[in-house]
Amino acid sequence: MEDYNKDEEIEKLTESLKHNKKSDFEFHDTINPVYSTGTGLNRKTVEEISDIKHEPDWMRRSRLKALDIFLSKPMPTWGPDLSGINFDELTYYSKPGETKAKNWDDVPDKIKETFNKLGIPQMEQKYLAGSVAQYDSEGVYGSLRKEWEDKGVIFTDLDTAVQEHPDLVKDYYCRAIPPSDNKFAALNGAVWSGGSFLYVPKNVTIDMPLQTYFRMNGEQSGQFEHTIVVADEGAKVHYIEGCLPEDELISQGDKFVPINELLTDDSVVSNTGNQRKITRKYVHPYSGLMYKITPLSPGNAFRATSEHPVLSIKKEDVTSRIRDGHYEISTKKLMEAIPEYRRMDELSEGDFIVYVSPVETEDDASIDDDMLKILGLYTAEGSISFNKSLNLYQMSFSFGLSEKEEKIAYELYNIIKAKGEQANIFKADKKYYTVSTYSKTLIDFCLNNAGKYADKKALSEKIMKLPPEKQKLLIDYYLKGDGNVYIKKGKSKMIRAGTASKVLALQLQEMLSRNNTFASIMIRKASDDVILGRNIKRNEQYIVEYTENIKFSRVRHKDNYYYVPIKKMEAEVYDDIVYNMEVETDDSYLVKGFAVHNCTAPKYNTSSLHTAIVEIYARKNSDVKYTSVQNWSDSVYNLPVKRAWVDENAHMDWVTGELGSKVTMIYPSSYLRGRGASTSNLQITLATKDTFKDAGGKALHLAPDTTSRIVSKSISLDNGLTAYRGLVRMNEGAKRAKSHVQCDALLINSDSKNYTYPYDEIYEPTAEFSHEATVGKIGTDELTYLRSRGLSEDEASSMIVLGFMDDIMKEIPMEFAVEMNRLVKLEMSKMGAVG
Repeated sequence: MEDYNKDEEIEKLTESLKHNKKSDFEFHDTINPVYSTGTGLNRKTVEEISDIKHEPDWMRRSRLKALDIFLSKPMPTWGPDLSGINFDELTYYSKPGETKAKNWDDVPDKIKETFNKLGIPQMEQKYLAGSVAQYDSEGVYGSLRKEWEDKGVIFTDLDTAVQEHPDLVKDYYCRAIPPSDNKFAALNGAVWSGGSFLYVPKNVTIDMPLQTYFRMNGEQSGQFEHTIVVADEGAKVHYIEGCLPEDELISQGDKFVPINELLTDDSVVSNTGNQRKITRKYVHPYSGLMYKITPLSPGNAFRATSEHPVLSIKKEDVTSRIRDGHYEISTKKLMEAIPEYRRMDELSEGDFIVYVSPVETEDDASIDDDMLKILGLYTAEGSISFNKSLNLYQMSFSFGLSEKEEKIAYELYNIIKAKGEQANIFKADKKYYTVSTYSKTLIDFCLNNAGKYADKKALSEKIMKLPPEKQKLLIDYYLKGDGNVYIKKGKSKMIRAGTASKVLALQLQEMLSRNNTFASIMIRKASDDVILGRNIKRNEQYIVEYTENIKFSRVRHKDNYYYVPIKKMEAEVYDDIVYNMEVETDDSYLVKGFAVHNCTAPKYNTSSLHTAIVEIYARKNSDVKYTSVQNWSDSVYNLPVKRAWVDENAHMDWVTGELGSKVTMIYPSSYLRGRGASTSNLQITLATKDTFKDAGGKALHLAPDTTSRIVSKSISLDNGLTAYRGLVRMNEGAKRAKSHVQCDALLINSDSKNYTYPYDEIYEPTAEFSHEATVGKIGTDELTYLRSRGLSEDEASSMIVLGFMDDIMKEIPMEFAVEMNRLVKLEMSKMGAVG
């Protein structure tokens, strides 16, 4: 297992995950359940749930008893307002499919797409020993690595465990949290469905985390999973509960940048061809099918998830007739068609996607025609090196010995001399011409506007914004240096030029598009070659090619749009991080020149309810860590009950992140029942506009030499309200028990609120207890100091917020520290407060 606590790794990953968009986790899928109990809760509903699950009688009786308790208990009024929950309008059971899958490939495609967005099973393959996924009421996927199965580990959804391990489940079910505990524990006891069951045998150490994923899809629905974790004596396990391609090149007009390197406030080119700012950026793990479009130009192939909208025209909409099974495209219909955004998985070969030519232009009078000629030849044939004997940099251009190459070499030599700069020309080894210069002016100009090294050359923003006619002159001289012409039948000319720089190829294509020409980019694999008599190892080459005076083209041109047919559609397995962003005004950006839309989805306006039970049994000398990052939609009431029984010398870690939901009430509890038992409870909560996070922790010291630590960090912004509500009880006889509570609150603005409700009951005179609490705002002095060090106000605010969380982040596993940072930044970025 990786070392998750390396600060530099956390910093490195969180830096790349700064800006996110919450609506990307608030999508709704059009998956019709195969069975639903409908709305409302009564005895028939509970019996229906038990019947469809084919449960044993003891579970059915337990459900009905819990229902009676639920109906008899009043709604709690001591915390947040829960009057918005209408139990009669909720759906208590919804089944998305007929079977559970142990293999990811067997999960139904629609559900698979949903969990792909949330990162299953990418986290399993990278970090985890196994995972269980739940969609609405039912578990849909379960996996456990064989090495753990062989050691007797049981990890499955609770429904399966009831059928396959009934006696073991019965030993632990509702022991730590009986239905009589509170109204919502009773509700869960009556209608629970799904959740997980984990049993780790004696002295077995699972050194990779296990994870579950929960997805609530239905509007006005409830999700009521029940999780049981049993670590037998001496066992160790880390259990994670979570609710949730970086190399694609995005056009910024002047350059193409990997999407993972872009930040909020950076500019990109939208579908209009104009520069627009990025307002949000998000990232999440994704595993499963990644679609790949290869247009007529293979060098522009790009990948995206199935739901990502691509600006496109369906071939069926622009055909005049179908001949021999092939579509015949009507140019008239195509020119009249209005491109629309369609999901990636709705596209097929022959459909048209839209290449967008940037429209913004900015001339620079200091760049004359001769400088453009020099730059074009340098970009194609030039190099810069340091002459040690003269202690000077030297720029050299190499040309062949043909009459044409000789003419170009002398033209370049004369241009440099005409500008009053030093230049030399000579034949090298009687194999090629070399033109060289020590001119600092020309070297700096070429270096600043095209870079160096063949595979890294890229034109500057200044060059990429020049008027098209100036760019055409540069291209003409680039082609003189590195191009070739093939005369086709019918007198059309195919022009080709190769480069080892992918970005430069895309830039040449973009400049040509501004000159009413669409060029394809072909890819030539790396190979051995001979240049000017020298044997070389040629890197992968990008061949930019187009045809002049062409009579017919499969690419059509309209304004600054080029309609390019899809040559190939593929789906490939992908297991990594994916990125997206929100762009001002136009809600779109260009991937290798092609227009795609933001990947957004609606959230519900009506309320849903999440009431979960988590029971953990840490037996003697065992070690359990339970990590939970929850980011429910803002329409969800999130009311879980989590409790651990911790026996002699056992240790229980709770790590909790609560971000999202309309109301959250969560207080992970540890009952320290045996001598030397210990617990740690680390928690971060974020309350945004119109949300209430009532959270904390409980530690009950029931035996000697027990220790507990509760650290709670809360952040409130807009009118968000956070409250710490915790309990530390040290019973008489819990000799030498020790506990420390720290609750810190950060208020981002004047409407933010925080309350603290500590309940500390110390009945043992030998016990030690301390409680610290702080509430603060982002101070003017801190902002002033950080701004004096060169940071903007947004950057300074960001640093303060992340610094506030830092001491907890260092103790959270790396991948969840990243996730917590990402989700906090997601909300902060709405205020422009995290840059």
